[in-house]
Amino acid sequence: MIETVKLTVKLSNFYKMPLINKVLSLALLIYIAIFSAYSLTNFPPLQVQNNVYGFTTDFINLIVIIFLFWMVQCSELSKQAYIFSSFGLLLWSIGTTADVLDELVVQPYWVSVYFEDLCRTSGMLLTSYGLFKTMRFVQSINNRLAAELIIDDLTKVHNRRYFYRHVKSANIVSYVILIIDIDHFKYINDEFGHDVGDLILQQLATTYNNAFEGNAQFARLGGEEFGGYLPTSNIEQVSEFCQQLIDLAHTINVKNTRHLTVSIGVAKQTPNEPLDKVMKRADQALYVAKKTGRDRFEVAP
Repeated sequence: MIETVKLTVKLSNFYKMPLINKVLSLALLIYIAIFSAYSLTNFPPLQVQNNVYGFTTDFINLIVIIFLFWMVQCSELSKQAYIFSSFGLLLWSIGTTADVLDELVVQPYWVSVYFEDLCRTSGMLLTSYGLFKTMRFVQSINNRLAAELIIDDLTKVHNRRYFYRHVKSANIVSYVILIIDIDHFKYINDEFGHDVGDLILQQLATTYNNAFEGNAQFARLGGEEFGGYLPTSNIEQVSEFCQQLIDLAHTINVKNTRHLTVSIGVAKQTPNEPLDKVMKRADQALYVAKKTGRDRFEVAP
């Protein structure tokens, strides 16, 4: 199951943050308060009326940067993305704080150079790289989630969702569907345990997945049942392939006591027949194969 994470920027999140996030958040607020108080009490004041526009825009910029910094602290990013984004926004906030106060007091040259320009520029650069790492991080998560939607977690072959989507989108006039079921799988689980059952599923899935080549597709439909798609209408070739699959199943030993067997239902698509009906006929053929002895395949009429 795919876990979801809710991103919120409530102040109550402060108590849930790791220690480093709390320290950085408090350090930024303390710095702004101390530096602002120091500048206002030690540097000559300017006429605020002449700098209302500059002060307002710089102050809004500072609020935005602080908010972005807080969002980073509330987010679950990769380690590199967090480090570069946090320290970049931290430096950017330091520089912007000096820029805001520059509209209120006459700052010394060293404050303008080191605290304002240098911190702001380096902060922008680090934040930009942190944003790049964040985008890479988000892309990797997106790729992983996309894979989870189409890959079976246990066997690592395609799942039912992908199988149906692939067959429905394939531009083939006529195709053949296989439904493959492991014989007496419940008894394997009961006798040897579910760990052995999972191992059997993995071994069979890997073996069969390698046997389906080209545009043919193999997938786990659920439980001990697998599906196959063959872009052909040649039933003779399909029959030979099904016998190969049965023989391949015999190469898998169940705890060195017996070899594995499977039953296969085969259905060839008729003109304009929807996939659901082809699957149903293949499932009916599988039932006949099971009923007439297992370890064999049956072609639907």
